Amino acid sequence: MALVRTRRTSRNMVLTLAEPQRQNALSAEMVAEIERALDAAPEDLAALLVEGEGGVFSAGADLKALSTALDRESAPGEIDPLQALNAAGGRFFARFASLPFVTIAVVDGAAVGGGMGLAAAADIVIATQRARFALTETSLGLPPAQIAPHLVGRLGERMTRRLALTGARFDGREAAAIGLADVYCDSDEARDAEVAALIKAIERCAPGANAETKRLLRACRAEPPDVYIETAARSFAAALRSPEGREGLAAFLGKRAPAWARERP
Repeated sequence: MALVRTRRTSRNMVLTLAEPQRQNALSAEMVAEIERALDAAPEDLAALLVEGEGGVFSAGADLKALSTALDRESAPGEIDPLQALNAAGGRFFARFASLPFVTIAVVDGAAVGGGMGLAAAADIVIATQRARFALTETSLGLPPAQIAPHLVGRLGERMTRRLALTGARFDGREAAAIGLADVYCDSDEARDAEVAALIKAIERCAPGANAETKRLLRACRAEPPDVYIETAARSFAAALRSPEGREGLAAFLGKRAPAWARERP
């Protein structure tokens, strides 16, 4: 049985985590299916919407797999299996955060631990009246190791400290108040309207420009200001000289919609 379902609409894709009997836990099998779906995403994808099935977004780490790995002794010179498992999760979150298209997490249920980290790694987060967030790692005797960069990137270190060091639990309204969620929707109708408005806005943007914008936003945090200035200048010049940049400028001067924003048959 597939653990992930995808469906395409125009230049967008919806990815549904579909193992509610295990609370959509981010098991190795679930992550592998998500990775395959990402591998198959078309180059001109505008947005990826991630949701959970069965009234839960994701319960995060697969604790049964962690328990199994804990029972396994590593051979001399071998990397600790727990370390390897955790590092694989970190690479998945890093890939998700750096996807070239816009990612939207629709949290309509519980987002716990790594599930909350997955939401934090998205570009835009929508929380509904049923959303429940919990950063439970420290209450289990563990640090939120691989999701920490994404929580800090979205919330800042001060707020992340408060949430992580208290094992915080909160609802969608509070998630919006602290900045974990960008939008709080108090009804299904409001959620659907918000998703539709976001998709419409994203489709007006050039996919290459959005991808490069995401790259530059990462670079401006990592590079010294003088280095970033030159990085950004090269990026801007290359974008304007590209077919996409030329089309955007021509469309503006011609008072028409650019090719990527036109209605598809």
